[in-house]
Amino acid sequence: MVIVVRCNSNPLAEAEPIRRVIRSIDPAQPIADIRTMDQVIADTFSRQHFSTLLLAGFSAASLLLAAIGIYGILAYAVSERTREIGVRVAIGATPARVVSLIIRAAAPPVTAGVLLGISGALAFTGLLRGMLFQISPRDPLTFVVVPAILALVALMAAYLPARRAAYLDPMVALRTD
Repeated sequence: MVIVVRCNSNPLAEAEPIRRVIRSIDPAQPIADIRTMDQVIADTFSRQHFSTLLLAGFSAASLLLAAIGIYGILAYAVSERTREIGVRVAIGATPARVVSLIIRAAAPPVTAGVLLGISGALAFTGLLRGMLFQISPRDPLTFVVVPAILALVALMAAYLPARRAAYLDPMVALRTD
């Protein structure tokens, strides 16, 4: 049997008077497990809460791995163009122009990847519906923040090596393998 009592004060402070009332009605009635409604709700949803935390952890790890992968690929692609950048600088290209060229070259594949990722995520949101608690599977904030973070990482991955290469001595850049 379960008895639910509503009170205006601290619920656990009312436990002893409630026990006395129950014993006055039936002295043989066992009284165990007195909890607040907040505790009952927390116990009821603890599995969902754990699943949500686990999913959030895996999502953060996936975002980090994606960021590392994007950075690695773009940084490698820019480093492969060091000779080309050296030639451009040797014939008069300014460092700002070289950096702009590299970033513009990186933009289309990054944009395509972000759009493909968003469309793939939207296609598979139904699989997560049962695991999400108090959030929509198509949460707009998630679908804006994550692609923005990945695009920012891609921008930095193209910018940093391009800037480094643009300021190299053209002779050094031409000698690199």
